[in-house]
Amino acid sequence: MHRSIFVRKVMSLLLLAIFLTVALTSLFFGAISAELFTRIKVRELQPKAEAIAQLAYGRFLTYDPYFDGLMHSALELFDAYIFVVDGTTGAFSHTTLPESANLDAGEIEERINQESAPLLNGQASSLWFTERFPSSPESLLFVGVPITSNFLGLNTIVGTVFFVKPMQELNASLRSMYVALILSALAVAFFMLMPAYLGTIRVIRPLKQTRDVALAMASGEFGLRADDSQEGEIGELASTMNHLADNLAQSISALTLERNRLKQVLDGISEGIVAVDTTGRVTMINEAMIKLSRAEMNALDSLEPGSWQQDAAPTPMVATGLNTKIRTPDDLRMADGLTGIFCSVIQENKPRQQMLYFSNRSIALTVTPLEDALGRIAGAVGLFRDVTETERLEQTRKDYVANVSHELRTPLTAMRALIEPLKDGMVQSPADRDRYYDIMLRETLRLSRLIDDMLELSRLQGGTISFDPQPFSLHHLIRDLHIQFKPRSEQSGINLDLDEEKLSRCPDVMADPDRIEQVLVILMDNAFKFTQAGGTISIDAEWGPDQVRVHVKDNGVGIDPDDIDHVFDRFYKADKSHHLPGTGLGLSIAREILVLSGEQIHVRSNPGQGTVFTFTLKRAKADHGS
Repeated sequence: MHRSIFVRKVMSLLLLAIFLTVALTSLFFGAISAELFTRIKVRELQPKAEAIAQLAYGRFLTYDPYFDGLMHSALELFDAYIFVVDGTTGAFSHTTLPESANLDAGEIEERINQESAPLLNGQASSLWFTERFPSSPESLLFVGVPITSNFLGLNTIVGTVFFVKPMQELNASLRSMYVALILSALAVAFFMLMPAYLGTIRVIRPLKQTRDVALAMASGEFGLRADDSQEGEIGELASTMNHLADNLAQSISALTLERNRLKQVLDGISEGIVAVDTTGRVTMINEAMIKLSRAEMNALDSLEPGSWQQDAAPTPMVATGLNTKIRTPDDLRMADGLTGIFCSVIQENKPRQQMLYFSNRSIALTVTPLEDALGRIAGAVGLFRDVTETERLEQTRKDYVANVSHELRTPLTAMRALIEPLKDGMVQSPADRDRYYDIMLRETLRLSRLIDDMLELSRLQGGTISFDPQPFSLHHLIRDLHIQFKPRSEQSGINLDLDEEKLSRCPDVMADPDRIEQVLVILMDNAFKFTQAGGTISIDAEWGPDQVRVHVKDNGVGIDPDDIDHVFDRFYKADKSHHLPGTGLGLSIAREILVLSGEQIHVRSNPGQGTVFTFTLKRAKADHGS
């Protein structure tokens, strides 16, 4: 508290007030006390002068031993010099001024003659004045009264009596009292320092508490309260500050709640949202935008909207793209890329939409200006919507329709080409008609398989097919498939390899056996399509503590690296130059079955060396085999 600037200021003011009080008191005392003490001395000497005036009547013109002795003893008796003046001649008949007084009697008598007229004229019953002569070291006090005769009842002024007293003693007394007054005032001021300090501390303490409340409020702490028990303005100030703290605490709490709600809403939005101020500094960004920026949106500030540069250095957009400082209108006009979009919206006060294409992403950007309460532009808000999946789905839909149309048109075209000649009677030979009928049946079966596969894939993707997971022996399932495909392998001249001894030790798995059989049939059928005569197809398995990995391997033509990422797409055929049998939906169905079962499938291939499809299965919990 003693280091408080306010305390020091208050104490300085108190000390200044005390100093000024002592100084002004001394000045006023010096100005008033001289007059006051002189009047007191006048009232003391005036009765003595009047007594001498009564004795002087009839005696000051003649010699009177008593009066003369009294006059010679005047300094000892009255502590003053006595001058008796004849009113008729103006002569000084008696004076008591000794030579040792170091006073000029002529100067004194001249001054008395100048001032005695009011007494002689009866205009004043007494008078007094002070005078300092060049020959006198001190001022002299003059007190004069008239000498009155009462002859035949008539009062006649026949002279005057003046007491002349040096003011050396009076001035010494005044100086002593003046010094005593100053010393007393200084002593009182010294002893008042501690009470003044304690009183100042007592007065300032609630103000300090109020200041602490204000500082706490400024730092966001609203729990501190000031002492409002004081009376007067200080207590009212503390009470007002406490009331303000309560209101601010409620307001800040409400604003914090609304901010958190808004943040949760914004973070829950899948679209990225970025807000910037008029200088281009990011003021708000939601989680979706942060994820989008970290994952894909790189080097946006160096790109023109709608363009893509392969050699653009990857730089996080939030770090550079939006943090370009805008200090002048030239900066607004010269800013390019993503920053330029925001700058143009801020400058033109018009919303803007833009598509951003880069890497393998498509971002729909909508930037709108942000206004404050006064309608002034305070920044801009950008909405980044990732439409990559939407565009991909749209393209997939278009491709799906085109592929379905193509796949349906091929058998229908073939059937039409066969039916029209039959209808027109152009085919006369029974053998030719049977051949036409065989082809029509084959195309009809192909069309039926296509429709069945499409329905199967649709049901899988729609979740309308149920799964019945149960423990079963993978070894028995693979062995049965080996027997099933054995005739086809002999007919095609393809070797079907199976390690019975290893598979006999394979643990049981937990899955829907019918669906796993369907996956294996699709993979085996796909292997037969792309393996030439003399090739080998094998089914193998390896297992760990939690899962079994099944491999379907062939040494056929393999898959080109450009096609390997699309082998599971619908209607996708890697070998487009040959019209191989199949609908192009088998691998898509296999992947959907495994995904819905919670499993994974992937493919490895080298062109000309073969392909390996691998999928996972969970081990049955009851199985403890090695």
